[in-house]
Amino acid sequence: MTFIRPRQRRAQHLISAWSLMLLAGCSAPTPSTHSPSVADKIVPAQVIPAAPMQFEVPGGDSLAARVWSTPKPRHIVLGVHGFNDYSKAFEPTAQHLVGELGATVYAYDQRGFGANPQAGIWRGEDTLLSDLRHIVSQLRERHPGVPLTVVGESMGGALVWVAAAESPGLMADHLVLKAPAVWGAQSMPWYQRLSLQFMNAVAPDMVFTGRGVQSLGITPTNDPEVSRDLGRDPLFIKATRVSSLAGVTSLMGRAQNLNTLPPQRSLVLYGLRDRIIPPSPVCDWLTHLNAAGKAGTALDWVVYPEGWHLLTRQLQTREVLQDLQHWLQQNPVTRRQSPQQAQEVVCAKHS
Repeated sequence: MTFIRPRQRRAQHLISAWSLMLLAGCSAPTPSTHSPSVADKIVPAQVIPAAPMQFEVPGGDSLAARVWSTPKPRHIVLGVHGFNDYSKAFEPTAQHLVGELGATVYAYDQRGFGANPQAGIWRGEDTLLSDLRHIVSQLRERHPGVPLTVVGESMGGALVWVAAAESPGLMADHLVLKAPAVWGAQSMPWYQRLSLQFMNAVAPDMVFTGRGVQSLGITPTNDPEVSRDLGRDPLFIKATRVSSLAGVTSLMGRAQNLNTLPPQRSLVLYGLRDRIIPPSPVCDWLTHLNAAGKAGTALDWVVYPEGWHLLTRQLQTREVLQDLQHWLQQNPVTRRQSPQQAQEVVCAKHS
């Protein structure tokens, strides 16, 4: 039995609310209590089944993955999932891009997630970065001359951003960040930051769950079908160690504080109803980018006033998927904004 000292218990309570925000996507979320929304989804004319596969990575390991194939692809897309999620997260995105873009879409389970060994154990951000770069290099060799886009969701967005911006970079043509997890320690209140450090030092294996999230009104999606599926899915991690929270926080801060932007043409998709990565840290990130004069014409934004965290797994996915498709085709995107315009909108929501 593990005994928790009073000081440790106080620290646990201090980070509980923050951890619940991150873990909302790890619970069995209930539908939103907001007024009902009408579904607006694209139904594919033909459903393309995902084929299981594996990617070999450094150290002799292999990672579980899946691919939605097109015989002669015009685009290659790699999906990088979020915290406690896995490759299945890209099913709606893949169906649309295969059908409308002629793409072949790959997605893999990161180490410590999905169907891989030791699920729930944080393997370190440098290991995750190395795996991503290695897989992108493999896809570049497998599909020479075909444009390669890497799509990162939530934590995956932070990972993609860091991998592309820091040396040795990422061998991709385009980057897409869906609801990127840019909630570093510097955007937390001091007591949460210190409490997380303390808990990671004295009780790194203590487990948090998503219980209580419903009472806080925190949910990653307004789609009840997606909520039920997440709750039933045995590969979707629903209890998280303090050490994993500390690890993902370090990665998010690393992404939030980058002073060098990736060279690739990039797109950020964000919803103002996001309670998992709320507007406050995203506002901090945009303010940092714009103040440093780093956000140039190669960085596009689309902000959805009614968008949730799981932008391609909510009730209203049509405009998100169509915006992604049009941007990859280099067609006009009506809702496209500059980083400066996005800062005004996101920070106004935060205030």
